[in-house]
Amino acid sequence: MTRLLALALVGFLSPVVLGCGSIFPKPRPSRLYVLTSLSPPGNATDSSGGSGRGGREIADSRPISVGIGPIRFPGYLDRQEIMIRVEPNRFKILEDERWAEPLDENLARVLMQNLSVLLRTDQIFVYPWPRNEKPSYRVDVEMLRFESNSASQAEVTARWTITDLNNNDKAVSNELRVVRQAKDDSVGAAVAALSETVADLSSDIADALMKQADFGRQTTSESAASKRN
Repeated sequence: MTRLLALALVGFLSPVVLGCGSIFPKPRPSRLYVLTSLSPPGNATDSSGGSGRGGREIADSRPISVGIGPIRFPGYLDRQEIMIRVEPNRFKILEDERWAEPLDENLARVLMQNLSVLLRTDQIFVYPWPRNEKPSYRVDVEMLRFESNSASQAEVTARWTITDLNNNDKAVSNELRVVRQAKDDSVGAAVAALSETVADLSSDIADALMKQADFGRQTTSESAASKRN
């Protein structure tokens, strides 16, 4: 009797156990995204989907070393899920669309790669940089906005400061706002448009770095000349 009762119970529970897949469906796999950097000179197009910016024409005799960071983001972006601004004061969280790594780390690496391409140097380091490296300039970046909206636009507002580490009194700052239209309303297109805004930010910083470096060389030359006289 006990054996018959056990067999009956197994027969009753089997469909329930097998049916758990429909009662508790498996979660959908997340789609992961990263920002992309500019392609090195000589490539027809760049991986950011932008306008194919090339590197600056910089002589090898004019090296420049740069330390990037720290990079600061608003607290609401400290999450893995990608968000879309749907109203001035409201975001929609896309649960299945996620950043593949912390956004500040991704941005710092892409900014490093972009500046390496634009300045044609491999002397670009991300904070904290190696102890045996001493960059000539430090670039601090504060991202005030970094988002896509329901109109398929990517918007970035960033405030950056470049400090001459050989002369801490020499610093320049700027605030840049960039808006890029995505090619379509997909999340992949939105991330590509955000990559384009990072390329624009990189170009703005690269221009300022070269001006700062040229000014430093000119000042050094004038000082050396005055000592000789």
